[in-house]
Amino acid sequence: MIPRRVTRAVLAAVGDDGTGPMWQRLSPAGRQVLRLADLEARELGHPCIADEHLLLGILRHDTNPTAALLREHGLDLDAARAALLAVGPTLNPRTDPAAALRGLGIDLDQVRHRLEATFGADAVRAAERRVRRRPWWRGGHARPGPLCRYLLTKRAYHFAIDHADHRGDTRIEPHHLLYGALRDARDPVGTRLSRRGRAGLTALGWTPDRPNPLNLLLHARGIDPVTLAADLAGSRT
Repeated sequence: MIPRRVTRAVLAAVGDDGTGPMWQRLSPAGRQVLRLADLEARELGHPCIADEHLLLGILRHDTNPTAALLREHGLDLDAARAALLAVGPTLNPRTDPAAALRGLGIDLDQVRHRLEATFGADAVRAAERRVRRRPWWRGGHARPGPLCRYLLTKRAYHFAIDHADHRGDTRIEPHHLLYGALRDARDPVGTRLSRRGRAGLTALGWTPDRPNPLNLLLHARGIDPVTLAADLAGSRT
């Protein structure tokens, strides 16, 4: 039997990093939206993709009809980013230790080069691996696992698939993704997450059962998520 960690690594290598059965059904536009959602999360310093990043990915993929529908509701990419900064994301940005040390005049790249020159590159990499495996009480740092990037949106993906199946659509488009995110956002963040998933996200700064930031973001812009979902359900975008 192939270990789960090996299976996950293979899936991540081919691009299916936790999206499961939806990946093969994604249209080119749908795949691009997920890539842009991931990029938005990374640029904001957020450790995992959440429903709010799907919204940003759709708006960033400016040519899809779902982005046009959002603009009709008065929401563009800059406004969505500003609203997200105001309400706060699902997971707060990660602290960048390297940036903090640079502020103190310590250049980690130079330190690493000196260590490699003294002890060898293999020894330095081995030491890094040992530190990464340490629990937090021994100086380790919480970091997202291989599938954490999509853990918070898995439920939204299931809703997107159900929505597409209900409509008889074979491909998952941006409007299916937005509908799934809106449906997921009705409930508190982390609804139906496993105990292991909740524990992993808590270590990354997640607050259990807080309101979904996507809902807060939309309400902050005067948009009713239920009305928006109804518009999506009734359209053939």
